[in-house]
Amino acid sequence: MENNASVLSYIVGLIQHWGYRTERSESGREAIKKVREKIYDLVLLDTSLNDITPQELIVRLKEIMPDIKIVTMTESNGGNLEKEIRTLGVIYYMSKPVSKEELKDILDHISDKKAGMIKDS
Repeated sequence: MENNASVLSYIVGLIQHWGYRTERSESGREAIKKVREKIYDLVLLDTSLNDITPQELIVRLKEIMPDIKIVTMTESNGGNLEKEIRTLGVIYYMSKPVSKEELKDILDHISDKKAGMIKDS
């Protein structure tokens, strides 16, 4: 089993290396708090949360910020979970291990489509 903290650190490091600003949350409840306090263009959501189901988190984030983009990452690519999550309005559902090329393509695509995404120079 992979170490979620080290995977999260790796992904955050990659995203920052590509010039995007990032913030990380250690729990779903922390993510909800942050989205209430600040505008985000994208949430990368690991579906293996300890404090809230990914479905509940997606619904709560969309209630707070209806236009937020959500990409889910999962270790178990079960068809039922994917179907259920896709009906909640996520823009992409990816299996782990995350492909850095795939992740970069998603970020670049969102950045191109949304002029408000902040990219460091």
